[in-house]
This record gives sequence, C-alpha cells and structure tokens, in this order.
Amino acid sequence: MVRKTNYILLLILFLCISSVRAQPTLDTIKSCLKQRPKPFGKLDCRNSFIDNNIVNIFGAIAGINYGKRLSFGIGYNQLYNPPKTFDQDIEYISALGKPYFISSGLRFYYISAAIEYSFFSTKNWEISLPLQIGFGRTYYQYEFNNVQTKVEKRSSFIYEPTISVDYKIVKWVGLGADFGYRFFVTDNTKLNRELNSPIVTLGILIYYSEIYKSLFPKSKLAKRM
Repeated sequence: MVRKTNYILLLILFLCISSVRAQPTLDTIKSCLKQRPKPFGKLDCRNSFIDNNIVNIFGAIAGINYGKRLSFGIGYNQLYNPPKTFDQDIEYISALGKPYFISSGLRFYYISAAIEYSFFSTKNWEISLPLQIGFGRTYYQYEFNNVQTKVEKRSSFIYEPTISVDYKIVKWVGLGADFGYRFFVTDNTKLNRELNSPIVTLGILIYYSEIYKSLFPKSKLAKRM
C-alpha cells in the first residue's frame, strides 16, 4: 500500500508541475469576470488515503460560474467512513461508579471556499484546476445508552489543490477523475501526519444544470444557466 501511495504522489507531482503553465493570467481573469455569472452546484465523493486506508470525503459545493471557465463557491466536506485504526478507547464512569471502556471513532468536517479555473475545454473534454481552502473541526465520537458524545474537539485548516479531468459521455452524464493532495493542519500531531494525504477521485458525473434545462427549458433559472 505504501508503494502504491508513492506512485500516486509522483503522478500528482507530475500533473501539478505540468499544470503550472495553465494558471490563469490577470487578463484572462478580467475577461471571465466580464461574463454574466451563472449559478452551479456540485456533489462529489473524493477518495483519499488515511493511515494507508482508502476513505471517502463527501463534498457539496454551490456558487457562480463566469464564462464556463472561472467559478467561485462555498463547500461543505465531511469524512464518510473513518478507518478503524483511528478508533480510541474512552473511559466512561457509570452512575454506580463502575468504569467502562467505549470505542470512539474519528470524525471531521470543514467549510471551504472554492475556486476553479478551466484551462482546456472541448465538446466532450474539460481539464480544470480546482482549489479549496477550508476551516473545520476534528473530534472523536462514541455512543453510550443511546447518547452520542463528542470528545477531543479541535479546530483544523485544510488546503486542497487538485487537477480535474472530465469527459462528457452524453448531455447529462460524464466520467470524471481528480488528482490532488490534502494539506491538513491541527494541533494533533498524529492527525497532521495521517490526514495529510493524496486525493484520488474516479466516478460518474451528473450534470444537474443540463437536466434542469431539459426539464424546464423556458424557466428563468434555465435561461441563466
């Protein structure tokens, strides 16, 4: 698993170096911002490695797009299936004074500001550079007597640069791949070490705006998309 992770890191490094020349210029940004903004929404589930385990980060972003090249949004992201290797035993004292040890699982979520620049686009292909910067919380959660309790709460900072490749199969459905890295900062040394990890996403894309425009072509929102 470690060797596979190293290969992925090398691939991400190569893609990031290759995309440096694709960064938007000030003139390009000014040209995009002159276009009429259009709303967009996006749901995704990003795969990453934590303690050599593959886990999922669920994300949702909503914002505005300028000229189908530059977009800004606000996102919510949450760890979906934390690895059992992060579980911790929490000592719990009952009302009778008897100690119990309860297993608690890692949780984390963060709110992010997102920006994405599309530097290559055709009828079917699109390559873009998404970036998310977020602030969130990590904590451990356990349940006792049907009551959920959160402990060891900590604030965190997240920085996620990625490169995204999308292929539109038909008007409403496509395939997507994201490659990037999560830089994670909190005051827990172990979490810093393990949550700094590569991001790899392979999945099916649903173009909700195209579906909406097909269902309601004469609506005001469809005309703005």
